[in-house]
Amino acid sequence: MNVLIPYTWLRDYVETSLTIEEVADLLSLHSFSVEKIHDINGDKVMEIEVTSNRGDALSVLGIARELRAILPAGKFKSKLPTAKEQKIRNAPDKDKLEVIIKDKSLVSRFCAIVLENVKINSSPKDLADRLEGAGTRAINNIIDITNYLMLDKGQPMHAFDYDKIKGSKMIVRSSNSGEKITTLDGIERTLPEGAIVIEDGEGRLVDLCGIMGAENSGVDSDTKKVILFVQIYDPIKIRKASMKLGHRTEAALRFEKGVDPSGVLAGLVEAVSMAEQLAGAKVSSKLIDIVNNSYKPDKVKIDYERIQEIAGVELKKNKIDNTLKKLGFNITAGYAVVPSWREGDILISEDLAEEVIRIYGYHELPTSLNLGQIPKNQGVSPFKYEEITKNYLKHHGCFECYNLSAVDENKCGDNCLAIDNPLTQDASHLRVSLLPQLIDALDKNQAYDDEIIIFELSAIYLPRKNDLPLQPLRLGLASKGIDYLRFKGIISGLFEELGVESNAVEYKINKIDKYYLSVEIDFEKLISKISDDKHFSSLPKYNISREDMTFVIDGQQNFADIQNLILSCDKAIRKAVFKYIYKNFLTLSIEYYDSSKQLSANDLSVLRDHIIMKLNKDLNIKLKK
Repeated sequence: MNVLIPYTWLRDYVETSLTIEEVADLLSLHSFSVEKIHDINGDKVMEIEVTSNRGDALSVLGIARELRAILPAGKFKSKLPTAKEQKIRNAPDKDKLEVIIKDKSLVSRFCAIVLENVKINSSPKDLADRLEGAGTRAINNIIDITNYLMLDKGQPMHAFDYDKIKGSKMIVRSSNSGEKITTLDGIERTLPEGAIVIEDGEGRLVDLCGIMGAENSGVDSDTKKVILFVQIYDPIKIRKASMKLGHRTEAALRFEKGVDPSGVLAGLVEAVSMAEQLAGAKVSSKLIDIVNNSYKPDKVKIDYERIQEIAGVELKKNKIDNTLKKLGFNITAGYAVVPSWREGDILISEDLAEEVIRIYGYHELPTSLNLGQIPKNQGVSPFKYEEITKNYLKHHGCFECYNLSAVDENKCGDNCLAIDNPLTQDASHLRVSLLPQLIDALDKNQAYDDEIIIFELSAIYLPRKNDLPLQPLRLGLASKGIDYLRFKGIISGLFEELGVESNAVEYKINKIDKYYLSVEIDFEKLISKISDDKHFSSLPKYNISREDMTFVIDGQQNFADIQNLILSCDKAIRKAVFKYIYKNFLTLSIEYYDSSKQLSANDLSVLRDHIIMKLNKDLNIKLKK
């Protein structure tokens, strides 16, 4: 995920004389890649790609914490200004608010407070410019405060119009399947089962928690009293609900990665302070602070030898400790106490090694050529055969397709797996065959040409009881307007290209009306029949003789049986290759060769008569006269 960090905003936390370009270079070397520097409203803004495990860095403060460790490592001076301690002033409990959490597992902490005398206005220009620089539109002073602190501290928060919450009651619960809510963007959404929601005293849904508030509780120009609340939701439930609804918001992206458990109350305190300054608000209720799951910091043992072994350089104990301290870890008795904002991310000693080494600088690690014995070839990877297959088909006029692994329920066949959180209804199940999507592709490309052959080499998903599905590779081909024999010839040629006997792997060519042909081949079984053994023979000393023979068949015989029978007649019969079929007449090209002598006309006659006799006797096949 990319975040936009205005440089003037970042310098509220990090005092340094470095230019934004120099800071961007250091971040890219030691932490996150700075993709681009933008100029927005006269301010320089870094676009930073934050890795998926670092939800703590989706804020200005998160990036500032990184720089606190990175700049000293590069011998640059910097410091983090000391934050002023803020408190919520004692106030009479005029505006009652009741918060009920039906299931404690949904919310580990919930803080809320009511403000009165709120004056809704536009935000000051400097705040609005900062929001715009960070990619967020300014709305009004109260909503802008919640967005500002989310971008500043990484802690999502929300504001309700107090007078719109019936019964002054907020009940946090799981949604029932099919419940509806109209969110702030004016869209009515049908909820899946298990989303976290808030209902008021009359049972109306007023919030789709962690994702977006409801239209019926929103702050507008008539709002006089506001409920500010900050919380920590179950990240898995937030992600599942967001994905099922196909509705991704800045708040959801942060909640699902986990937010700083120590920042909840601090975030609310700062929001109240800003509301007092920007909206003339006054606290009019007691502070609600519900703690369902107390935060206990993780402790990870520091394996100093292992860190040096991984780094390949000597890193002294005090350097390792100092680096971890700069990243916010407390060091005690050989253990690193993980800071609250890195909860769930640092779990083992190797995680600590990664932190120390990246701050030291991967580019500072020694490099050397590999020494010692050259490793033995461990065999040929299946990827080699995939490449051979794709190149062969490409050079025979076939187009490769890349289809989604998920398909519509009506096209997935029997016994397919349903996806819990599909992106769309058209991709709700895992496919058990490649062919339905290939046929669809042919339908959609009918105007391209009269003759089309397409293929896909990919995995399908076969269900297993109480286990992950099997994911075997399949090769699927489908054609429109292609002659059956040409289609089969391409498959036979592929087998020959791979060095596999034509009858080594069973497959069935499907005919769909008179235009479409399709086939699906077990690719793993196909490559298992490939042998890397190479057999060489000397150039022929004598001439090779060839002739075509046409036989009368009744359609009941198998071509492989015919071919094998001919080849078994005599060792001088080298090949029996299909050439043509018309009605019940089958033409084969027969090749003769004897390494000990030149075959005479009489020898060929004997061989020919033997073939005719064997086919007639064993398969009831006669030579066409």
